[in-house]
Amino acid sequence: MIGETILHYKILEKLGEGGMGVVYLAEDLKLERKVAIKFLPRHIAANSQERERFKIEAKAAASLNHPNIATIYAIEESGDDTFIVMEYIDGKELKEIVRANHDKPLLTNDVINYAIQIAEGLEAAHKKGIVHRDIKSQNIMITNDGKVKIMDFGLAKVRGGTQLTKVGSTVGTAAYMSPEQAKGEEVDHRTDIWSFGVVLYEIISGKFPFKGDYEAAILYTILNEDPKPIRFFRQDIPENLEALVVKMLQKDLNQRVNSTVEIIKQLKSKEGDSKIKDRKKSIAVLYFENLSSEKENEYFCAGITEDIMVDLSKIKELRVIPRTDVLPFKSKEVNSTKVGEILGVSHILEGSVRKAGQRIRVTTQLVDIKNGFPIWAERYDRLLEDIFEVQIELSQKIAEALKVSLSDSEKEMLAKKPTEDLRAHDFYMRGREYLTASGKNNNELAIKMFEHAIAIDKNYSLAYVGLSDAYSFQYIFYDGDQKWLGMIISANEKVKELDPNLLEIEINKGVVLYYQKRFEEAKRLLKKFIEKKNDVYLAYFWLGTIEEVTKDHSEALKHFIRAAELKPYSEEPWIHIEMIYRRLGELAEARKASEKAIDLVKRKVGINAKDGIALSRAAANFAISGNKDSALEYLNKVLEIAPNDGLALYNCACTYAQLNMKNESFEYLKKAIKIGFKNIIGWIENDPDFVSCRDDPDFKEILIKAGD
Repeated sequence: MIGETILHYKILEKLGEGGMGVVYLAEDLKLERKVAIKFLPRHIAANSQERERFKIEAKAAASLNHPNIATIYAIEESGDDTFIVMEYIDGKELKEIVRANHDKPLLTNDVINYAIQIAEGLEAAHKKGIVHRDIKSQNIMITNDGKVKIMDFGLAKVRGGTQLTKVGSTVGTAAYMSPEQAKGEEVDHRTDIWSFGVVLYEIISGKFPFKGDYEAAILYTILNEDPKPIRFFRQDIPENLEALVVKMLQKDLNQRVNSTVEIIKQLKSKEGDSKIKDRKKSIAVLYFENLSSEKENEYFCAGITEDIMVDLSKIKELRVIPRTDVLPFKSKEVNSTKVGEILGVSHILEGSVRKAGQRIRVTTQLVDIKNGFPIWAERYDRLLEDIFEVQIELSQKIAEALKVSLSDSEKEMLAKKPTEDLRAHDFYMRGREYLTASGKNNNELAIKMFEHAIAIDKNYSLAYVGLSDAYSFQYIFYDGDQKWLGMIISANEKVKELDPNLLEIEINKGVVLYYQKRFEEAKRLLKKFIEKKNDVYLAYFWLGTIEEVTKDHSEALKHFIRAAELKPYSEEPWIHIEMIYRRLGELAEARKASEKAIDLVKRKVGINAKDGIALSRAAANFAISGNKDSALEYLNKVLEIAPNDGLALYNCACTYAQLNMKNESFEYLKKAIKIGFKNIIGWIENDPDFVSCRDDPDFKEILIKAGD
């Protein structure tokens, strides 16, 4: 057919082929322009009913005049041929763009831009009672200047028109079909919304929400299964955009988004949210170097560092890396730019402290990770009694340097001193230093320091926060005595009374409820917390842990994926994601999660080779993947670096169990419990790493003794 002229259209080349026709590029010799012409296959054109359906398609689409819908110019017949003449789009299929960006997903702003245009095109059709019924990424063209054009209303249905689809038959493309389409039921505009939701899922994640090896298998998943959360594939997507896609993919028509008007409204609000998110700055405050002649002043430097972290965390427009995630780089010769890259921040604050008698010198600089250059630096020579003023001024200067605007309430919070008594603050800083040193003796010393601080200033809220943390460590890692749970609650209540802005303290209460096995209460509390503050890692981590223990794996997976988004540099949530997929029997996805965890650990230990917890997690995942040599290599490093860390030893026991080395597994499990890591008994019973040990008498005996 190439080179032929039909009526006044010269056929130039074939563009594509689908179930309802073949499309060619042609030249309209009368109007001297390029057009696309779509022929109805002759064996279908011979069927009067199908030919009628084809004409209805053309008439319906031709009535649409919208910049996001390909224009229909004419319906033509020539001999046995029936065809539509339509606008030729010089661009690419959306499907092709997604495939080309497989290793680098579309930017969020591009996703939203395309989605708004698709929604506006569909809205124009739905207003005229026209349902496309075959929305898919192949039917959406993107012009060279970024304009969306919806193609092929080949399965369009006119409200009130002739019903040409037989009852019980299915039309459309399987992966994009709505449940009602898959069942051959009557459809309306909400079917397009479902298919649009599939397209959105696809262009965000690069994956289909519903998959199968053949059409019947795909239709089964559409009717019976929920898709994986988008965040498993991509963690930088705004949570509210994912929520919209979930709403569009509701199987129940009454639960699905009801109109494209609503979609457009939500997408446009998310467009603004996305831009705000892109502007949000992030910072990691590295532990300040101690330049004092006395080594004992190390606690003072750490205290200043942590106070600055706390102050900066009060700024809503600034994401601050928590103390626990910066801690592995403390007292290490590290490249601050590389640390910044690993932690995924835009800026690093580094500095030093020299303390001599009653005078201090604090030197700081703020480094832009993109180029490694300081954008601001300052030196403060002050009296020791002015330390709070130095910290307040530092936080304000950093906000100015990052061009972060402060609300009146944030300015007020930053200007507030944690305590008026320097002696209380000194005890508090010493307590924090003991707390980070790990070990039962250090933890008990931390408790004493915080108690001394409170004895001097009974309204010192941060000292109560320190007590709550120390009590938690004492219970979880060192002796498992139930008395600590009540003491945690008491400390938390005091914090809430003194400083209602310290919302995170509520998470500790959820953890207490978890250890008391009051799971439903814990879930309610943490979900309520997330409604108030939806960007706190620990809230999602513990909520995921509770859902995992109570065997609601789909909910657990959702929370851990959100946790992974909030800490994209941490292997911890990926360990749980891997275990959930293993429990579900989805071994391919489990393997991907395991590889992700190993990759994150390798990046960490590339800077700090003595992170025992991270190494122990990597060892376990090497064992899961069958890489015994690497697992043993990492185990040896862990046992050298962290021989008395209960969590690290527990991970070693898991690794040996995966390697089918039961004697070694039981040995390190007993060591972990002996050290005080007792409160994992309920967890061990469900840990998939110990599946092969469940019926072993020695394993059962360990659990019985640990529970005594």
